[in-house]
Amino acid sequence: TMLAPDIAEDGITALAVQKNPDPRVHAPIDDGTSIVLIYDKLEDVRGLVKVETDGAEGFIEDVCVLPRIGEDAVYFTVRRTINGETVRYHEKMAKLSECRGGTLNKQADSFLIYSGAATTTITGLGHLEGAEVVAWGNGKDLGTYTVVGAQITGIVSVATGEAEAVTNAVVGLSYEALYKSGKQSIAAALGVPLNQEKRIDSIGLILADTHKDGLYYGPDFDHLDALPLEEDGAFVEDDTVHEAYDKDMITFNGEWTTDARFCLKATAPRPCTVLSCVVSLTF
Repeated sequence: TMLAPDIAEDGITALAVQKNPDPRVHAPIDDGTSIVLIYDKLEDVRGLVKVETDGAEGFIEDVCVLPRIGEDAVYFTVRRTINGETVRYHEKMAKLSECRGGTLNKQADSFLIYSGAATTTITGLGHLEGAEVVAWGNGKDLGTYTVVGAQITGIVSVATGEAEAVTNAVVGLSYEALYKSGKQSIAAALGVPLNQEKRIDSIGLILADTHKDGLYYGPDFDHLDALPLEEDGAFVEDDTVHEAYDKDMITFNGEWTTDARFCLKATAPRPCTVLSCVVSLTF
């Protein structure tokens, strides 16, 4: 925790080591969240990510890793409050290969998988009774619903607003992925201008397997812009998932400040993988 000494100040309650596809250490802590240490010796990568589920309603109590070929299986014991009752679930983390869009995109917490006849109603959701859930099916974001009577009804496409009968779907609790950069301070000709006023005026993103509305960026989490709706002279089609995204720099709504930063936000169930992010600074 040298790089983030306060991240585990509430006390670590369990440890489990994942070896595949790369080394990760999962460590639930006393506040109901879990830390993930991401480590790659060859590329000198060390990072700590804090994971929480369903805000105050989800409390991670334990973790277990079972070896698997290709990618180890990671299980969490999660205490939730569902329909006013306290419950505990064993929930398996989806594989990275299952979070890239396509027919089944397993990006939701405590999710249920439906496979069967075409329908606009998904049943079997009693474990999330009364909760607001998100749905992904037919390779599309199908929006949010409230579970009533162990089911959601009236499934529609977010893009078109029309009824969407699905043969395969994933339904579960939404979550956000948030990233806030450090202070931008690189300017070779000016030395290290930490305390000089500067402005981020554009940002360059290299992405993989990212929904057209899968990533938002801005100077803080209250002022975010979406990816451009038009690329290469044409509008991006609804429900597009970019297998690879490497476009020109995008205008960034930065302000003059000594503390110039950029923030990124992704929201389940829309897939998003950020490979690189560069910024252009004006001093």
